[in-house]
Amino acid sequence: MKLINLIPYLKSTNGIAELFKLNNLNIKSEVILIYMIELLTIDSEIVLFEIEETEDDLLFQKNGISYIQFFPVNYAKELIEDFSRLGYDDDLKIARRLLEYRINDA
Repeated sequence: MKLINLIPYLKSTNGIAELFKLNNLNIKSEVILIYMIELLTIDSEIVLFEIEETEDDLLFQKNGISYIQFFPVNYAKELIEDFSRLGYDDDLKIARRLLEYRINDA
C-alpha cells in the first residue's frame, strides 16, 4: 500500500477499524504505527506495525527489510482532519502535505 491509498482509510469514520482488520492488527495494541519501507517518499510502500513489535523505534528492521517510522495511525488521522479544515481536500495533496510535515516538522 502506498501513502495515497492509506489516506481514504484515515479520512473515513470506520476506516481505521477496516485498516486494522485488513492488516491483521491487534485492535487492543497500545498504538499502531505507520512505517515506510526504506525511504520517506510518496511512492514508498506503507506497512503497519503494533508498537509492541517495533518498540516505537524510528528505524526498525524485520526480515532484512528496513522501515522508517512515519506516524502513529491516530496522529496521522488527526493531521488529516486538520489539513481538511485548512482546505486540503484531494488525497494526493494530503499525502504530500503529510510527507512534507513528517520530513520537515515532525
